[in-house]
Amino acid sequence: MSLLDRKLRRDLTAMRGQVITIALVVAAGIAVFVASISTYDSLRAGRDRFYRDARFPEIFVTLKRAPLSVVARLADIPGVIAVEPRIVRDVIVDLPSAALPVSARMVSLSHAGDEPLARLYVRRGAAPQPGDALGAAISEAFAEANRVAPGSDVRVVLNGRVQRFQVTGIALSPEYIYAVKPGLPIPDDRFYAVLWVDRSAAEAAFDMKGAFNDAVLALAPGTDPQAVIAELDRVLEPYGSVGAIARRDQTSNRFLQDELDQQKVMSITIPFIFIAVAAFLLNVALGRMVAAQREQIAALKALGFPTAPLVGHYLKLVAAVVLIGAALGVAGGIAFGHAMIASYQGFFRLPALTFEFTAWSAMLGTAISLAAAVLGVLAALRRIVALAPAVAMRPPAPLHFRHGWLERLLPARSLTPRRIMVLRNIAGRPLRTALTVVGIGFAVPMVTLGLFWRDAINYMIDVQFGLVERGNAMVTFPHPLDRAVIGDLAREAGVLAVEGQRIVPVRLRAGHRSYLTAVIGLPGDGELRRPHDAALRPIEVSAEGVTLSRQLAQRLGVVPGDLLSVEVMEGKRRKRDLPVSATVWESLGMACYMDIDALNRLTGEGDVVSAAALYVDAAALPDLSRRFKDLPVIESMSMKAYALSSFIEKVASLVLVSAGILTAFAVIIAVGVVYNSARIGLQERAWELASLRVLGFSRAEVAAILFGQFVVEIAIGLPLGVVLSRQIVGLISRYQSNESFQIPAVIGASTYVAAIAVVVAAAAASMYVVRRRIDRLDLVAVLKTRE
Repeated sequence: MSLLDRKLRRDLTAMRGQVITIALVVAAGIAVFVASISTYDSLRAGRDRFYRDARFPEIFVTLKRAPLSVVARLADIPGVIAVEPRIVRDVIVDLPSAALPVSARMVSLSHAGDEPLARLYVRRGAAPQPGDALGAAISEAFAEANRVAPGSDVRVVLNGRVQRFQVTGIALSPEYIYAVKPGLPIPDDRFYAVLWVDRSAAEAAFDMKGAFNDAVLALAPGTDPQAVIAELDRVLEPYGSVGAIARRDQTSNRFLQDELDQQKVMSITIPFIFIAVAAFLLNVALGRMVAAQREQIAALKALGFPTAPLVGHYLKLVAAVVLIGAALGVAGGIAFGHAMIASYQGFFRLPALTFEFTAWSAMLGTAISLAAAVLGVLAALRRIVALAPAVAMRPPAPLHFRHGWLERLLPARSLTPRRIMVLRNIAGRPLRTALTVVGIGFAVPMVTLGLFWRDAINYMIDVQFGLVERGNAMVTFPHPLDRAVIGDLAREAGVLAVEGQRIVPVRLRAGHRSYLTAVIGLPGDGELRRPHDAALRPIEVSAEGVTLSRQLAQRLGVVPGDLLSVEVMEGKRRKRDLPVSATVWESLGMACYMDIDALNRLTGEGDVVSAAALYVDAAALPDLSRRFKDLPVIESMSMKAYALSSFIEKVASLVLVSAGILTAFAVIIAVGVVYNSARIGLQERAWELASLRVLGFSRAEVAAILFGQFVVEIAIGLPLGVVLSRQIVGLISRYQSNESFQIPAVIGASTYVAAIAVVVAAAAASMYVVRRRIDRLDLVAVLKTRE
């Protein structure tokens, strides 16, 4: 082993505290990078495999009823290569153990699940065979939530009568990877199922012999979906089409694509922030560490060592530290990625969703860290090796201390000699001080970035479930009913308030942009659902225009005052140009509101409602839900308590898993920053501190001089960190939000306190370690190293 290699081994041992903390900083940055990139690739690969194997369609259309002879006309539309007609209806499942009516979507099968399009993946059992009018496959999520297995019986309410189906299989479909009840933004597997039955069963149940009310289509590569949609709407309009949609707007795919887009942004922004901060700190810490060995480098040069081996020696030191961090980071990233994929498995139902390690992310993260470290070391080495050995072995020229602006800010009476030393050392090394302050400042947003998600989730819950949706129950009707039904509901025991709503499918058009959605008609004086603007001020729904959520307005490219074409997709299919009266902020989904009277005038169907929001005495909710299960006039019922628990279980837990791991990595970075700042500060000033001890200063006084500067740097760095936190969280919020979820840039006071407390605790622990080293300084040995 060469002399320099022995020195390398001894340096790594002597500086093991710094080596470990710097390696952990590298590991945290690489781990977040590897986990984010690999999770995104794994989720996308799982989706693409399922879509490919199941032949997921490109176009979806729902209508009232059309004869099967129309299918040939659909197949003749240019660009269409396959058409699959189906019978799809929403039904009620009579599940005695359920607290609420269970909604289900029944989908017909023509080829025992091996459909030309939207093929089933049967997890257990089998799909119902052709001619089997009493068998059904059921969605896996519902089966798991309600302990349904092949061989179980399921009672389904069909046209007012109860029919018993035997479960033949547990299945997945690419259409229901994210299976959500219509009108709700969050899936609740306990109260929503998908049933696949043979076509003969659906024809008999809904009197659809020789007809269909739903179709899915596949397109030739390169075909414009919008042109096909326009022709589909024209052909199927006489048959009550509510409008065709492209794959992009299919409910399950949109949620999945939004999550992929969000994960893609996360795989770029958050890892970039982590690894950039880690690289910056690595550059500064290793550069200062090498600069502190100025005399050793000069001595080696004086002994005849050429520059190249010396540079190679310190590059080996850098490589050792970075490779240790990279190994830990890759292992941590794989563990983090596995945890994220596990949280997705209960959220998105895919046949196979496994973590797939992306090797290039580990190599790129390691390369970035290594490059940053090498730059820091080479910059320090270049300054040292440029000096003659005799010059480099001497102490650096003393700084030119003078009465500066920092001293003028303080009363002369408070300027003790010790404080003057602290202030002049800060002012005399402005670049070093600035780098330390910036490093400490970045430690705060690192912790904040992991913790703010809880604040954002709580804010979303407070706004959506507290300010916007103020009722605690919601019922829908199988078809529009006279508004007199609201009075009947109000007379139910325990109902304290009830308001009718009208929900109508519409196509919104603004120039070349269009969007198929449902407009919600609200009473002008309503209290149980109140849209709010971004400042959380309630917005009254205009009697003359439409009110859009901010994300829907952005999708259509409109602002308040613009005209919007509203085309009703049912009944008389009226169309009218209406002004956008306001935009509102909602955290979940894209909403469109109108005054209920104006909406009923637009549809021409009279004074009717299709849903009702209720506020019910909490003690009466269980009895009311049991009664509503037996009322044929009630199609479905949802309770805020269940919706909230589903939101927390599905969305919040998914977000908080990654947020918790990010927090752990952020704390590692914060501790690494602060500890190395203090430790390298001691290493750089050991000669000065030993000189003060020889001159009669006590250990406490010497420590106070070193820590005084450190405390000032922390005091400046913490407010800087708070400002950086706001900017970084705002950036993340802007790029993480999508059409399904709006992530608010909200940071609670407790989050700031926790982030600052982490940095202060790391500083206190670091000062304790450094104080012990000061107490153990060998004054003779330290002073001799300068001679």
